[in-house]
Amino acid sequence: MPNEILWIIGGIVVLGIIIFLISKNWRRTVQVMSGWGILEAYNSIWEFIIWPIVQGLFGFVGVLALIVVALINNFIILLWYQHKKVDWFGVNEVENIKAKGHLWVHEVSNHQNLIKRFSLYIPAKMLQFMIWLLNKNDVFAFVTLSLWQDSFITTIFLRHGRFDKLDRRDYIIFVTSTILGCLGWAVLMQFVIIAIKAVWGSI
Repeated sequence: MPNEILWIIGGIVVLGIIIFLISKNWRRTVQVMSGWGILEAYNSIWEFIIWPIVQGLFGFVGVLALIVVALINNFIILLWYQHKKVDWFGVNEVENIKAKGHLWVHEVSNHQNLIKRFSLYIPAKMLQFMIWLLNKNDVFAFVTLSLWQDSFITTIFLRHGRFDKLDRRDYIIFVTSTILGCLGWAVLMQFVIIAIKAVWGSI
């Protein structure tokens, strides 16, 4: 758990650096970092405490109940996000990275200052790889985000910065992403639960 928290904090810091480099706006950077910080704090409690306890105690029935709760929770957050029309998770910045990120990579790669060129070589290559991933089709993004993030994040990302009314495609993405993500997490947690029970039984 401590290592997980360190990874989350590190990821939010890196995200903040990327957002600032793209937006040049401290307020926007703090806004996105706050949004992800609150979300990850909530997810840590939900995924690493509540979920394994319920799944461990109630098995398949518990997983079904957790999926229903996840659908409700994520839908409430999605509606709140659409109502507020505030990009708390930096989706617009992601779109900017897709559109303009290659210009920064090119600038770094051809910079006259050798120190700057070599010191930013690794970040530039990482950004170049990120742009390549982001420019893959929506199916690739759907599967990756569904298994890695919440379904409302998947839905928001695949709306590409739109805040208009949710349509049929959005609802299909949201529901299937929730089910896919929850089932993936349930499988992982089942291995963890089996391992814990095996260790506990041997003591």
